Amino acid sequence: MKHRSEVDIFNEQWHCYQCLVDKNVMGHQQLIEAAARAAKKHFSNKNIHLLDLGCGDASVTKKITRDLSLSSYTAVDLSKSVLAMARKNMTRPGVETHFVLNNIFESLPVKESHNLIFSSFAIHHGSLEEKQALFSEVRTKAEPGCLFLMIDSIRLKDQNREQYLENVSRYFRSIKGLKGNWQDSVLEHISQFDFPESIKQFREIGEQAQWQLTDHHILEERPEFPAALLVFQAIEAK
Repeated sequence: MKHRSEVDIFNEQWHCYQCLVDKNVMGHQQLIEAAARAAKKHFSNKNIHLLDLGCGDASVTKKITRDLSLSSYTAVDLSKSVLAMARKNMTRPGVETHFVLNNIFESLPVKESHNLIFSSFAIHHGSLEEKQALFSEVRTKAEPGCLFLMIDSIRLKDQNREQYLENVSRYFRSIKGLKGNWQDSVLEHISQFDFPESIKQFREIGEQAQWQLTDHHILEERPEFPAALLVFQAIEAK
């Protein structure tokens, strides 16, 4: 029996994820546009020092920062393979870059301060305690007035995790083109690693760590797959 290599497994999972992105299954298009508008409105022509949490291949970040004045970019991810992709996507003339191999839910070996923090579909993988610790950790990496843009899965009001999993699993089973091994892989991933919070819970997590939730945009087109852009801003100590 021939065993697949780690590279083969990674490539299959990555191609599956790219299929979801290309088909806009998770609402990337709408949420990316909302995040780009929020960033452009806040920063205008200001120089940006960006910390990207769970960056993946940084293709989402590339789109959001296309019209922004990026001075430095620090990417954090647990996968060497996607960090290599991120390096290709985010290496720009005049932009200082750092690519950090690290779990975002562990202490971040990042010394620089940032005025923009971004994460896309990564934070829902952590437990409540890990999310609380992450928000506190990145607050120490934030400049005064730092903007924290988070695109992620959420639970709707009064929805528990079991109800979320039931609805989302049904949604992914209905996606044409997501069959066989890919569908099994997605459903297994959701069952094992999806721990989304409600908007209310994220507001409380933010406030505990000196982040104010100033705005949010819920993806209304896909009620069975609730996702949102959450906009936080660093609260200054009195």
